[in-house]
Amino acid sequence: MSTDLRALTEMIIADHPVSEGDLRRAARGLGAETTSVLVDARARLDRLRARDRELSVLMSSLRELAEVRDLQPLLQKLVDRAHELMGTDLTYLSEYDEETDELFVRANRGALSANMRELRVPAGVGLASQVVRTRAPQWTAAYDVGSFPHDSEVTAAVRAEQMRSILGVPLIASERVLGVLFAADRSTHGFSTEQIALLTAFANQGAVILQTARLLAAEREAAARAEAASAEAERRAAAMEASASLHEQLTRLVLAGEGSDAIARVLADALGRPVAIADRELGALATSDEEAAAWWTAGRLSPGVLAAVEASRGTARWVDVGDGEVLGLVAAMAGRTLLGVLLVGGEPLDEVQRRTIERGAQSHALVTMQNDAVADAEERVRGELVADLVSERDDWASLRRRAQQRGVDLTGLWTPVLAVGWEQQRWNLTRALTGLDQRWLVAQHDAGVIALVPGELDPLDLAGRVHGRLAEAGDRGLVVVGGTHPVEQVPGEVVDVTALSRMLPGVGVADAGVAARDYAPYLALFGANGHRARAFARGLLAPLLEWDAAHRSDLVATLHAYLAQNASITRSADVLFVHANTVKQRLERITELLGPEWRRPEQQFRLGIAVQLLRMSETDM
Repeated sequence: MSTDLRALTEMIIADHPVSEGDLRRAARGLGAETTSVLVDARARLDRLRARDRELSVLMSSLRELAEVRDLQPLLQKLVDRAHELMGTDLTYLSEYDEETDELFVRANRGALSANMRELRVPAGVGLASQVVRTRAPQWTAAYDVGSFPHDSEVTAAVRAEQMRSILGVPLIASERVLGVLFAADRSTHGFSTEQIALLTAFANQGAVILQTARLLAAEREAAARAEAASAEAERRAAAMEASASLHEQLTRLVLAGEGSDAIARVLADALGRPVAIADRELGALATSDEEAAAWWTAGRLSPGVLAAVEASRGTARWVDVGDGEVLGLVAAMAGRTLLGVLLVGGEPLDEVQRRTIERGAQSHALVTMQNDAVADAEERVRGELVADLVSERDDWASLRRRAQQRGVDLTGLWTPVLAVGWEQQRWNLTRALTGLDQRWLVAQHDAGVIALVPGELDPLDLAGRVHGRLAEAGDRGLVVVGGTHPVEQVPGEVVDVTALSRMLPGVGVADAGVAARDYAPYLALFGANGHRARAFARGLLAPLLEWDAAHRSDLVATLHAYLAQNASITRSADVLFVHANTVKQRLERITELLGPEWRRPEQQFRLGIAVQLLRMSETDM
C-alpha cells in the first residue's frame, strides 16, 4: 500500500490535534525510522504551538495587568491570570515583608475555605520561605507538612485546601523579593520544565508590574499626604490669622475698658460656641446665651467643672471637662490668685482655638485686675474719708467737701456697721460689704471692717441681714450695728460698737448679728473687757453652776425665771413648767449655796446681770 505523501504532510502541519496513531497509520509504507522522525517532528511542532499560545496569553495578560493601577486589584488580577495560564486547582500570591521575614496571602483563586484569606506565614515556615530564601522556584509533587518547618495556621490552611502538588516561584524586581506566586493541585503529580518556566516568566514580568504599581501607589500616597499637609498648613495659617485678629480685638476691649460681658460675646461670636465667664467665687459673671447660663444649677457649677477648675489653676491652661454641656475651661490667674474662669461648650476645639480661649482668659484677668485697681484706688480714697469721719481727724466742713468730690452726700442719718472675727481677709470683707450697696462707705477699721450706712434703718434687722450675707460663704463672725444718727454723732457710735465688738467674744458671743443698744448696759459696766464680765458672772454663779453640773438640776434657770418674774413663785413655775413647790425647793437650795444675802435687792441686781451674761454666751461657762 503506497503512502499519500500530500495527506501525510497536511496531517503533520495541521493546526488541530492529531493523535500519534493517526499519524503512524498515515505513514504506513514508510520505514520505521522515517515514521519515528515524522512523529517527533509533529510532537515538537505541537510543543512550539503550545508555547506560542502560552506566550501569547502571557503577553496579553501582562498588557492587561499593566493597565491596573490600584495595588489590591492588581494582586488579584495577577492571581487570576496565572490561574488561567497554569490551569491548576488553586493559585495564590503571598506578599513578602522584608522587616519581619513573613509572608501574607493577599489574593487567591480556587480556594475552598476561608483559611487562605490574609494567611500569615511566619519566617522560615513552609515551601514559601524556601522560595524567598533561595530566590528560585521550588516545587513538590506530594506536599508533606512534616517535610518543612510548619505553623499551625499554615498547616490548617494546607489541609483545608487538600493541596498536594505545589509550585512556587518568586516575584523579584530590582533585586528585591516582593512575594511568591503559587500554583497548586489537589492531586499528586510533577511539574514540567515548561510549566515551571512559564510561571517563572509570568512572575518575573508580574513583579515588574507590581513594583511599578507599588511605586505609583507610594507616589499617590505621598502626593495625597503633601496635599493634606498643604491644606492643613493653610487651615492652620487661617486659624492663626483669625486667632491673632481675635487677640487684637480682645486687647482693644481691655484697653477700651470693656467688661467681661464683651469678652464672652466676642469669643462666642468668633468660635460659634456658647461661652461663659465665672467670677472669683465661681458664680456666673457673664454668659453668651441661655445655654451657657444653664451651666449653673442653683448658682453652682457641677462637681466635674469644679474639679477641672482646680486642675487648670496650676497651669492657667485649657482643661477638658467632659461633664454635661461644658466642653472645657481655662482658669484666669494672676500668679496664684484665681480671678475667674472662662468656660466653653459645643464641639471639640483644635489646638489653635484652645490657645485662643487661653488668651480670652488672660484678657478677663487683665480686665479684672484693671477693675480691681480702680476699685482699690476708690476704696483707698473712701477708706481715708471713712477713717477721718469716724475719728474726727478733720473739721466737718472739710469732710463734707471731700465727700461731695466723691459723690457722697453726708446729710441725713447714718448707721455704723462693724464686722469683726471673720476668717476671710479684710479686703474680701470690704468688697462684700461694698457689694451689698454701692452707697455704703466702707473701710478697714480696728480689727475688722466698718460700713457707714445711709438712711433710717432698724439696727437689729440690718445686723441680721449683713451677718446672713457674709455667712453665705460658710464663714462665721460678728456683726455689731450702732444707732442711727446724723453724721456728726457717728464717731461716738463707732467708739461704742468697737468696744462692744471686743467685749462680746469674751462672753461667748462671737457669731451673731447684734444691735449695740441691746448690750449697752454691759458695756457701761465692764467696758470692752469681755473676759472680766465673763469672770464676774462665773464667779458669782459658781456654786449654782457646780451644783447643776453635779446633780443635773436647773438652779441657774430657776434663778433667772425667779428674777425675771419679779420674785413670783407662781409665775416662775409657769415659765419653767414645774410645780410651785419645786420652785420653792430649788430656791431653798439656792439659799443654802449662796447664803440668805442673795435675796437683798443689790445682790439680786448683780445676780440678774450675771445670769444675763451667762445666757448671752453660746457655750457653758
